[in-house]
Amino acid sequence: MKTLRPYQETIVNDVVNGKTNAIVCLPCGAGKTVIASSIMDRLPGKKIFIVPRLELIKQAHDEFGDVDIIWSNHTDISGKDIILASKDSLLAQLDAVPKERPLTLLFDECHIGIKTTHEIVEKIQPTRVLGLTATPERMDGLALLKGSDEIHKYGVFDELLKKETTPSLIRKQYLTPLRYYARPIKNITYVKPKSATGNELTGSQMSALFTKEKVWGDLVQCYEAYGKGRPAIGFTPTIQMAEKVVSIFQNAGYNFQVIHGGMKVAERAQLIEGLKDGSIQGLVNAALLTYGFDCPVASYAFSCRHIKSRPLWFQMVGRILRPAEGKTDAIFVDHGDSIAEFSEPEHPIPILDECIDWHVDGEDDIERDARKKKHEKANETIALIKELDPIPVKMVEITAEDYYTRLLRIVSNLQDQNNGLSEQINRKEKELSDTEKRLSHAIEQADKKQAALQKKLSSAQESMQDALLEKQKMQEELKKKRMPTIDPDKTFEYIRKNYCWARRFLEDRNVYHSKEDAHEATEYYLRKQESKLDFRFDERVFQRSMDYWQAHYQHDWN
Repeated sequence: MKTLRPYQETIVNDVVNGKTNAIVCLPCGAGKTVIASSIMDRLPGKKIFIVPRLELIKQAHDEFGDVDIIWSNHTDISGKDIILASKDSLLAQLDAVPKERPLTLLFDECHIGIKTTHEIVEKIQPTRVLGLTATPERMDGLALLKGSDEIHKYGVFDELLKKETTPSLIRKQYLTPLRYYARPIKNITYVKPKSATGNELTGSQMSALFTKEKVWGDLVQCYEAYGKGRPAIGFTPTIQMAEKVVSIFQNAGYNFQVIHGGMKVAERAQLIEGLKDGSIQGLVNAALLTYGFDCPVASYAFSCRHIKSRPLWFQMVGRILRPAEGKTDAIFVDHGDSIAEFSEPEHPIPILDECIDWHVDGEDDIERDARKKKHEKANETIALIKELDPIPVKMVEITAEDYYTRLLRIVSNLQDQNNGLSEQINRKEKELSDTEKRLSHAIEQADKKQAALQKKLSSAQESMQDALLEKQKMQEELKKKRMPTIDPDKTFEYIRKNYCWARRFLEDRNVYHSKEDAHEATEYYLRKQESKLDFRFDERVFQRSMDYWQAHYQHDWN
């Protein structure tokens, strides 16, 4: 039996000592199969580990060792406590399920095929049901948890156990740091999929988009710039597109190969082994290597898909985060700009969000529409920030810096520009004063030559009047900038948008030890920012907003 990592041991103990039907949520590469093996070793009675895809059968069998199997015509039941089964085979061969109790069902990738999961549970009536997944939500909004309404009709679980996240495991060096590059494609989020499922743009849509945006030439260039020499995996929506991508790499002298679900299991295994031993430099797959793909040496991935499903996007990015000897980082290149679907002002790369909120309890149409509208509003904010702070148009590295920090940097730059304008006005005023003095002296000296110089003097006076008018205009503009007015609406919006961020910013530095201290520090910080704004706080609105957020702000205190 493998020695468990500390967080794995905690999860196993929580599940074994618990009584609920729980979903264990852990990032890709965190060792869910190892955890499942330890749970089954410690739970009493019979256990059936159920996988959604045939590729995962071998991976699980290698981990579990000598177990019984329910899998098409390979079914072999000899009375062992642990049974490995594919989901479809189990449903078709219910007579092979042991009658003894207790009986525990463990569903790997439990967010997939929940209708079948529900049917299996209803027919077998196990003692307990457990689930494993890195992404406990569904694109269709159906819940994984139990409930009484329509969106919960296939839910079989009671709770979600989430002990670790991708960033926490990166900090603990159990996952590899991620570098994410994307090619911004204007208005890509408004393009509707033509496929029946609606989870992503079709192969024909992506091919047309790549031709229009001239992306094809970026594939090899990006690999050579960011990942040359790294074992690579590529994602495409169709086999046809995978073949075109592979031909581009082969024409450039790289041994890239196509891998897809239509191949025999042994053939796919041989290709993956070639990637591991270096005889193959890259594998380009069509909707295959998104679940259960285990090749830690792969440190470069690129996507020729535009994904609208957050779980699927997480699964793709997570394929290259497993650590390996000599592997210092993992690079993901998003040629289809899927990140535009999920990026938020607070979290430009959601997979690196420490507090990711999974929709494990489902979403109804109203909730989904509200979330989409919120995301559209966020995209408007991001677009405005990018307009104020332009970035290169081609491939751009997306960092974990939130857009609000970036916005503050933009505001600071604008304030510096304003200060520079003030200095220019002061210099103009001094120059004008010096001009007035010189003109006065010239008039006094010109008394004897008044007649001859009258024409020149008149011209000089007109110039002085123009300068005085310009000074007055500039002074008025400066006065407007220096005298912002009290604005209740802007006060309310400013506190709403910045209270949580400012408080979390201060609390994360572990300076304050109580909610009251943190709230007072947050108020002090926000008041300090008032001098940088284009308006002044309405004191009554400011206090009411602060009181509201103090009452509704949530944070765990040690």
